[in-house]
Amino acid sequence: MVVIDPGHGGRDPGATVAGVEEKDVNLAIAVRVKELSAGGPVEVVLTRSSDRYVGLVERLRFAESLGAALYLSIHANACSDPRVRGVETYVDNTRSRGDPSWRLARLVQEAVCRRTGAPDRGVRTQLLYLRHTRLPAVLVETGYLTNPGERARLLDPAYRERIARGILEGIKAFLGLDGR
Repeated sequence: MVVIDPGHGGRDPGATVAGVEEKDVNLAIAVRVKELSAGGPVEVVLTRSSDRYVGLVERLRFAESLGAALYLSIHANACSDPRVRGVETYVDNTRSRGDPSWRLARLVQEAVCRRTGAPDRGVRTQLLYLRHTRLPAVLVETGYLTNPGERARLLDPAYRERIARGILEGIKAFLGLDGR
């Protein structure tokens, strides 16, 4: 079982651009990942399934309490330069290079980029709340709301479907459930 976190929610909208709130995009993608996993080898549990606020550490403790194999948080990015676009996946910078989170990040990053054709901005690191768990944990930025073309794609259910399929594909590869 894996825990998928639709980033932000409730009183925390995340990035808001041209009336689009990140929390809604994140939730739509996460719900689709859960729907795609139904009946398959990966059981997906969401940290939230509606527009409500959940504390960051509370999200991690929830995953741990369920005995999750991993934790993945879904986000959409923003930048002052509207030309910036692409997908990037983050690992907390307190994790050593041998930590399984790095492998999870690479597999999710590759699969989402392959499925969407979005520019690959790579696996990156920064200090994140993910440092508060020992679970393999990553944060995937699915695109830039500040890039008009990418924002339009993030609002398109068919494109969100490709993102969701990529996320699930990366998770299956990490868990050894992809037939490789």
